[in-house]
Amino acid sequence: MQDFVDDDPGYLAWLTAHPAGLVLNTYRRPTPAYLVLHHATCRSISVLPTNGSAWTKDYRKFCGERGELESYARNEVGGDTHPCGQCL
Repeated sequence: MQDFVDDDPGYLAWLTAHPAGLVLNTYRRPTPAYLVLHHATCRSISVLPTNGSAWTKDYRKFCGERGELESYARNEVGGDTHPCGQCL
């Protein structure tokens, strides 16, 4: 599992190298209230919105396999992941 915060180039490189991977999108300081799981190809976490300027500034991205992301959410943050309504 890789953690991206203030590292858009690294995050985008990970997305390109792992198109079948998963991304756990959360606040910069993870909370149980916002733990959203996406496919790496999901447009909501891979295409910058027109009013946005960065992916890993306000939000943090944990990238890896489903089991490790769900385990992190449960054991480290104290919550469950929620599937993206667009890609999962």
